[in-house]
Amino acid sequence: MKFLRSWPRFLRIDFRLTASILGLLAQVVAWACGIIAVFFLASKMPSLFHRIPPEIQFACELLVVLAAGLLFRLLVERRRTLRALSQLSDALARFRPASRQERADGVSPEKMDQVRSSCEYLTDSPRDWWQTVDEALEYYESPEGDCGWFLTRPVREILPDEEFVDPFYHASFHQAVPGILTALGLLATFSAILVALAGVSYNAANTAQPVTGIDSLINGLAGKFLSSIIALILSMIFTFVEKKVCERRIYRDVDSLRSLIAWIFPFLSPTRILLDLQRLALESRARIPETVEEPAEALPVPSPELPLELEPLPAPAEATDVPPPHIETIAGPEESRARIPQTVEESAEALPVTPPELPLEPLPAPAEATEIPAPQIETVAGPEEGNPLAAQFGI
Repeated sequence: MKFLRSWPRFLRIDFRLTASILGLLAQVVAWACGIIAVFFLASKMPSLFHRIPPEIQFACELLVVLAAGLLFRLLVERRRTLRALSQLSDALARFRPASRQERADGVSPEKMDQVRSSCEYLTDSPRDWWQTVDEALEYYESPEGDCGWFLTRPVREILPDEEFVDPFYHASFHQAVPGILTALGLLATFSAILVALAGVSYNAANTAQPVTGIDSLINGLAGKFLSSIIALILSMIFTFVEKKVCERRIYRDVDSLRSLIAWIFPFLSPTRILLDLQRLALESRARIPETVEEPAEALPVPSPELPLELEPLPAPAEATDVPPPHIETIAGPEESRARIPQTVEESAEALPVTPPELPLEPLPAPAEATEIPAPQIETVAGPEEGNPLAAQFGI
């Protein structure tokens, strides 16, 4: 129970300093062991060199020279890369990181002009890096009216690792060098063993010593593996320098330069742009009723107190017998509605009701049928006399 109570307190202890000290001690022990091994080999070298075949000595010397040349090239490329990175870093380091207000509003145009004037004197790859960053900068105005320069993409996307490293530092080739050195050492070893085995012969006729050349093979066998050992040692040294001294330092400076660019220029995220568009849409939607009501209030409203007067219709010129209807002046809508049916009834009573009589003349007889007498048609006096069915049913 006591251990469980003290466990959360134990977790809050910072062990980073202890880990750093232990790592440093491990490196010191490794270097000490390496130095002891070198001195031990150096003490044994005089007697060992007498047993090493000349071809293995030449192969070991060739491996050392090749590894030294590749290591020199590695350090030269590291120096060129760090110099180019420091050139752009020095041009931007004189500007202070963006404040909290600048991260919200953007870099001011005055500061942007100063940064551009400072980067005008860059050359070669640093100039190309700055042009890539400048193309990703955009001028943005917020709905509140604040204007400034922003990065439209993340810095790691604008300047990836390949953009910095590939023009100067051939990382893929340097990573393959340890394998090349090891392969060459093994090639020298197996070539020496193959040459020694070629000198071994068996003669059945010589009963005293049937196998010849076996003494040279056994005596020089230990020295033939020296090229492989030298190749492995050189591969480990080259890997350590390439990973620890060169690559780690280069990528650390690359991250520092990207952090410096991100500190100076704020990033404009798509989320903020969508929020600004949503805010503008809400503001424009709130302004629409105001713009509609303003012209509606400016329109004049007709007064209901004005009387509506209608002039009497003139009588038609053809109907001379029918007197024209008398239409009085309408003083209002209620009186006009009550008066219109009376004028229509008066005008209907004034019209004649009796229908006119239409006389029917007899049809002439056809010219060809002379022998048939023409039927005599009497004048119809009324519907009851002319239609017997109507008189029967009372129609």
